[in-house]
Amino acid sequence: MCDDCRVMVYPLSPNRSRHQLGFAGLVALFLSGCVAPAGPAAGPTASHQERITASAPPEWRPGDQWVYTWTSGQTSGTKSVEVLEIREINTVSFYLVKVGEAEQFYTKDLRWAGTMRDGKIQSRMTPPQPWFVWPLEVGRQWTHRGTYEDATGKAAHNDSFSVVGAEVVEVPAGRFSTLKVARETDSRNSDQYWYAPEVRFYVKWVGRRGDAHFEEDLREYRPAQRLIPGPAPSGPPSTTK
Repeated sequence: MCDDCRVMVYPLSPNRSRHQLGFAGLVALFLSGCVAPAGPAAGPTASHQERITASAPPEWRPGDQWVYTWTSGQTSGTKSVEVLEIREINTVSFYLVKVGEAEQFYTKDLRWAGTMRDGKIQSRMTPPQPWFVWPLEVGRQWTHRGTYEDATGKAAHNDSFSVVGAEVVEVPAGRFSTLKVARETDSRNSDQYWYAPEVRFYVKWVGRRGDAHFEEDLREYRPAQRLIPGPAPSGPPSTTK
């Protein structure tokens, strides 16, 4: 959850080149089925085990925006993630999300499905990659076996995910109650990320792509206006920001 990748513009191998795939091909696959080496990444500044669950996927709305600071080796910057629209493709709803200069497709339950730039599909994952499952709760485990495709061809992805704990973490945006998820692969890539029901997405992400390590921390959450409030977050509220 790097524009090539700097970091996590899309959660896949950062060394792949761009490719313009047909939109019809993306639809068919949807419906079938980021740097100098660094030491081990540090964990959150504060942690605390507590009872917290996220019973259902968050409701994203066009205009929702998350701003992150990121570091990778000696490089750092800012990344914006913004929901642009909800797009129907053959009766299936996808969130279209702008990350840097690229646009990403997520299913309504936040499975990553593909990347588009300038209206042209560049990459896709079949089936979509489940960075979260619901209910999200401590002890939950799941796997994903999928095929990633871009300009260089196709590659199998075998991922294992687990919710390893509930923690309170502090980032520039404040202090949040979170669920910590770990992802392991059959390559040298791995991730740890902290999902906060209060902001409907992750507030911290620590990852490795080969010898490169990166970290993202939420700086600001800008929710879209909700005239009719959506479901309340299923976890406890954060502590003082």
